Amino acid sequence: MTKCLTYIKKLITTILLSLPVITAIAEEHPMATLKAEYDYTIQSLNTKTGERSPYTKKFVLQIAPGVSYYYNPQTHFVDSMENDPHGKLILDQAWTAAYHAFGNDRSKDPFKIMEEQGFIRESRYRCLKDFSKGSIRVWDSNMGDKYRYDIEMADLNWELGDSTKNVMGYECQLAIADYHGRKWHAWFTPEIPSQDGPWQLCGLPGLILEASCEGGLHSFIITGLQQCSEPLKPSFENDKYFITKRKSVLKNKDYSRRNRAAQISAMTQGAVKISDSVNYKGEDDSIELDYHE
Repeated sequence: MTKCLTYIKKLITTILLSLPVITAIAEEHPMATLKAEYDYTIQSLNTKTGERSPYTKKFVLQIAPGVSYYYNPQTHFVDSMENDPHGKLILDQAWTAAYHAFGNDRSKDPFKIMEEQGFIRESRYRCLKDFSKGSIRVWDSNMGDKYRYDIEMADLNWELGDSTKNVMGYECQLAIADYHGRKWHAWFTPEIPSQDGPWQLCGLPGLILEASCEGGLHSFIITGLQQCSEPLKPSFENDKYFITKRKSVLKNKDYSRRNRAAQISAMTQGAVKISDSVNYKGEDDSIELDYHE
């Protein structure tokens, strides 16, 4: 087993080091050669009890020469269906059946029925890192509105630590950075010479396999790593995204989180009213906090 892991590590390293010789055609249409899967865990606050419990979403990082794409596979699946006539028909029929079940039995939540079938998005957040430009393009949404903005990689400056740990069979080194209002501890491995990682984390001399912010409110850990030869996943409906600034989106999200009851009532012209208890009343749990500045 140990020999097998060593062989895989050497093979991945050889492939990554050979990336500069990729042809011009491949550069115009980037093909991912490595795919990493991450669990992103948020210590979610229950506004009624004041207690926190872990909520995990799955993300995939496709690594290609000079670029990478980070996305939620469940959301990509639903987006793909909605943008295909046959898939859209299947979704519409599933929603009709879910509402019909709810009509016959009020205990059957249509949303839960669709979620069990894998037809509900987990997160609209996705990002494309372009290392040649030193920038990260982000797509996200809030209360039905879709946003796109760019971030400079220069915002992230790491300080290497002395600690090491083993993550999924790889020897990793500690790096620490203050980034957009939170202090991050990341574990990267030089055995995989990619300056990438989950979410917006990048810029270290090796792939980031694990990371968490101080206090552990947000954390990422790798769950799978494999070689591949596949195009970066396509994005959908890019013309429907508002081009804006990062802090503007974060401020809008914060306002919505703290005033969810009023916003839902306004969006439905008063047809839907929910208790103010759903409004956020605790510590700011946004992954980035510097929008307060």
